[in-house]
Amino acid sequence: MNTLSIRPIRKEEYPQVVELIKRTMLEVNINDYEEEYLLEYVKRYDDKELAAFVESPGCHFYVAYLGEELAACGAVAPSEEMKGAMEIRSVYVRPDLEGMGLGREMMAVLEGDSNFLTARWVVVSASITAHPFYAKLGYTYVGGEPVLVENDHYWMEKFPKRKK
Repeated sequence: MNTLSIRPIRKEEYPQVVELIKRTMLEVNINDYEEEYLLEYVKRYDDKELAAFVESPGCHFYVAYLGEELAACGAVAPSEEMKGAMEIRSVYVRPDLEGMGLGREMMAVLEGDSNFLTARWVVVSASITAHPFYAKLGYTYVGGEPVLVENDHYWMEKFPKRKK
């Protein structure tokens, strides 16, 4: 049985992670979004865009490997849209590995990260596809009601318990 290992991303993995994100969007998110919308996004998403995010101040980006194969990714970073919050971003699981608990494992690492643990407020821009997943993990809709922003995502939030 392959073991799961989750660790910070390395620069040489950027191309692989970009492909994982594109594949997930086109095989999973395609069920909830217009094909044209997703194709436009994956056409412009590249190593440089990923690098700009991964290397931005305060970003903690992780990759998960099942044995030797890239299986998932995710990050926790200062939110650009919700000032004062940390944000869970770029959580993707390889489509053929969905349902194995890899997303939950990645979220456990992200929620154990210092960015998360020291935050007073954590948000996630949850896709139409993923918002039920985040709800199961205790995230609630900002404002208390699900609001689909620009037919694209829901803002969800969590208030981490601060250690004393």
